[in-house]
Amino acid sequence: MLGADHTWSPEQVAELLGDDYGDNPSRHSLGRDHGLVEFFWQRPGPRSPWAGTHFSVQAHRLRLRDPELVNRAIREHYGPFTGTVTFDEVAAVLTERGVSLAEVPYRPDPDEIRTYWQPGSRTMVHVVAGTYYGRAGDLYRVASSSTGIP
Repeated sequence: MLGADHTWSPEQVAELLGDDYGDNPSRHSLGRDHGLVEFFWQRPGPRSPWAGTHFSVQAHRLRLRDPELVNRAIREHYGPFTGTVTFDEVAAVLTERGVSLAEVPYRPDPDEIRTYWQPGSRTMVHVVAGTYYGRAGDLYRVASSSTGIP
């Protein structure tokens, strides 16, 4: 996301995306919501530095059609986000770039979400399959994985 990845510190992400975010802290974890994009960290104790675990793009939020939902830095780089993004749009761009996806099981709700794995970037792409999470075929979420396991 604009060059940032799960290895960045909370301070580095804030420097890139700005200080307009919501924190979800606990003693050992921190989730930071920058609107469309969220970053997550863990640490063994309060004196230890944060270690990034993953980040995600919450694409399903685009259906709200709120231009302020997308972080200013992201809008300035990519332009306006006017609504949902379909998996077909994403798949076409990835195919053009020679990037493949493999479908993997989504055990929590297989009738409503389909999940694709990109091993080279260790990224999961979640797509609406039913009607509960939005319109079938819409991109739901893209998430990095620090574990490399889909």
